[in-house]
Amino acid sequence: MKSPIFLTGFMATGKTKIGRLLAGLLGWTFVDTDAMIVDRAGKSVSEIFSADGETAFRELEHTVVLETCAAPRTVVSLGGGAILQDGNRQAISDSEGLLVCLQADLETILERVSRKDNRPLLAGLSDDQKREKIERMLAERAPHYACADMTFATSNHLDAKTAAQRLLAQLESHSTCTA
Repeated sequence: MKSPIFLTGFMATGKTKIGRLLAGLLGWTFVDTDAMIVDRAGKSVSEIFSADGETAFRELEHTVVLETCAAPRTVVSLGGGAILQDGNRQAISDSEGLLVCLQADLETILERVSRKDNRPLLAGLSDDQKREKIERMLAERAPHYACADMTFATSNHLDAKTAAQRLLAQLESHSTCTA
């Protein structure tokens, strides 16, 4: 397997943390599309959303997704909404990379997003409003996440290192089955 491995999934499912560890286990490069966007824009994701709007953010996101599609031996952490764009899904499919959806239950996501207050799509919401919005967003995104080649469940009781090791084992099993 030399094509990129793309990690998709809702916010706070472990794409960056597990992705970085997985890349280390594989001896591959790790990239986070949100970090690439921040580098290029010279401002945080929250600042891009508030100053330029979500559309501008999604345009930047598409540009960096296209770049990562050409990066062999790379684990790519996609932003939680990247997979919603047809152009991104098509580019990932055309790259022959493997798309893995990391999933966590609602309670795990809520607990994780509550640790940080830097999620632009949840900014200024009460806990109940966050729960409602996350439930709605998960339902809206479910068909897009279902397009993944495989899924991997993350949860609070599974530390990131163990999750990365288990994901690697699942990837190895998957590549054996598809070889």
